[in-house]
Formats: sequence, structure tokens, C-alpha cells
Amino acid sequence: MESLRNAPLDMRISALLDNEISEPERIELEALLAADPQARALNDMLRKADDEARLAFKTMLKEPVSLDLVRSIKTATPPRRAVRLPQARRPRWHLRPSFSLVCAASLLMFGFGTAAGYMVAGRPHMVTYGDMAGDPVRAWLDDVASYYRLYSRQTRHLVEVPASESAHIVDWLMATTGVSFRIPNLSADNLDFVGARLFSAGGRPVGQLVYRNREGEVIAVSFTKLIAPQSQQPDAPPLRQTIRDDIGLVTWQGLQASYVVTGPSSDAELDTLAAKIAGII
Repeated sequence: MESLRNAPLDMRISALLDNEISEPERIELEALLAADPQARALNDMLRKADDEARLAFKTMLKEPVSLDLVRSIKTATPPRRAVRLPQARRPRWHLRPSFSLVCAASLLMFGFGTAAGYMVAGRPHMVTYGDMAGDPVRAWLDDVASYYRLYSRQTRHLVEVPASESAHIVDWLMATTGVSFRIPNLSADNLDFVGARLFSAGGRPVGQLVYRNREGEVIAVSFTKLIAPQSQQPDAPPLRQTIRDDIGLVTWQGLQASYVVTGPSSDAELDTLAAKIAGII
């Protein structure tokens, strides 16, 4: 471990807070803090900054990430491996940055990344919670997202009726929801039809077709009797997108029903898949 005895006091204290200091130097620095009020004040200030940075970092991790940003990152072409050229040797410091500096850099890079995500063109409109205020579909989307979070972690009880009973699924869900539909064949998209479920969302019966991809992730197609007539949404785009933490939802309105495709928010093709399903179901 590189000696910090000749480093500035704030760097030595930061290394102490991050437990990146040798035992003799720790004893020496703690003795200095006990005897010097100014050093103690600096230590308190840096400790407070560390605590605030940790809290801000934890809060940032809980914020939903823009679908545009997630997809831009996932579909980005990895950079080519750089070739290292020989260069003259020079002395280097082997100092690790403090946690507060790391957090500040992370927050800065997150801001740049978010801005870049919103600058990517050609993607459908992303719906925010503010956009959905007063939207009649909000209640049922909340329930659909909550229900997906619960059952998508199931294995043995993922569906109520298995895919082997497809004819019964169509009769059952049509009779209960009042929505005519076809079960889309999505094998070309590496999705296997697993079966179906029936549940209530927003006070309405909802039929749901459940698929699983090659990575074991669950993709669901849910539908219910039309919630809001098209005449009430003249400016609404054909497909609307939103995210609830790690869940992505793509919704649209048909002539007789409201639909939503639900899956992981990291799925870069969720909107493309929804557009295909809208043309089949």
C-alpha cells in the first residue's frame, strides 16, 4: 500500500474513511485528529460528505431508467480493443479515489448518459408518470405491473392453464373478458408460449398470455375490454411506453380492447415485439 504520510491532510483523512491506509499511518492520523481541532473539523466534513454521497447514490439506483437509455446501452456496438503503444516509464501514484469522489463521478456520468439517451432519435414516445396523470388506463396498468412482478418469479405456478390447452384458453378468456383474440405464434422471436392467466386489474377482468424467452425471462400480453374510446385520445401515439422500476410496459388501444405487453425494462425489442403482436392478436 502506497504511503500517504506526505499527502495532503484531506487525502489522508479520505483514505482513513475508506479504510485504505496502513495500520501505523492510521494510528498516527487518529492521534492527530485527537489533538488538532481543525483536523477533526475537516474529518467531520469529509465524513458528512461521504454519508451524503452514499445516500444520493442509493437513491439514484432506485430511480427508473429511461427506456431509450436502456435500449441505447444494450444495442450499442462495443468499442474495439485499444492497442497499447510503448511509452516512457514515469512515476505513478497508486492512490484509490475516495468513495465520495467515486459517487460524484458516477452521478456526473449518469447525468451525461441520461441526456444522451434522450437525444437518441427514432424511438416511440416514452410515457412518464406525469403524462399519465388523469389517464383512465393508469389504474389497470398499476395492477398489471404489480401482478407481473409477483407471478413472473414463479416457476411451477407460472400459468393457470398450460399452452397444451390453447383451444380452451381462447374460449375461457373470450367468455370472461368479452375480447376476441388469437394467440400469437412468437417462436420466430425466440418466445415460447407457456399458457394463460386470468386476473383483475383496475376493477376489470384481464386475460393474459404468457411467454418465456431463451434467457428464461417472462413476456406477457394482457388485454381487457376497451377502457377509453379512441375519440378521447386523439393525440395518443399508437404505442405508448412506460417503465415501473425494472418492468417495461408497451400499451395500445384496439377497436374493442386495451392491450399491454409487459417484460423486463432492459429488453431492447419490447416495442418492436408489441407492434408485431398488435398486428396479430
